[in-house]
Amino acid sequence: MSSVLGIRLRMSREAKQLTQVQVKSLTNIHNKTLSGYEKGVSEPDIDTLITLANLYKTSVDYLVGNTDEPTPHSPKKDKPGFEEYVLSAPTLEDATLRIAELQNKYYIDRETFIRLSEIAYDKHVSSQANNSKTAYIKKNKP
Repeated sequence: MSSVLGIRLRMSREAKQLTQVQVKSLTNIHNKTLSGYEKGVSEPDIDTLITLANLYKTSVDYLVGNTDEPTPHSPKKDKPGFEEYVLSAPTLEDATLRIAELQNKYYIDRETFIRLSEIAYDKHVSSQANNSKTAYIKKNKP
């Protein structure tokens, strides 16, 4: 017999058009384990539940049946301003690491990933070009 949790896990996964195998590759939760959760045979620990809620872009409260509203209610301050966070990185390498962190934590979409990568590249490459130009001018100044 399926539990509310199991039914909502399956419905949330299917709403995102993900297979159990795809969820495994995204979360490292074995598809047989996920199947057990969805059938109500076993229950995930809280960390796993949070991981699945984040992946499915829903709330833990929805998954466990505390609310019927699948969209999580989270104040804006819970998530950083992605652009500001990436642009505040001191190097392109640090910006790249921050983008990877955002991707893992918030499952940012492809368009956001590309946009963040472009702004990080533009900031750091153009600043390097300006620094090189300034150094060249200073060196060759009469």
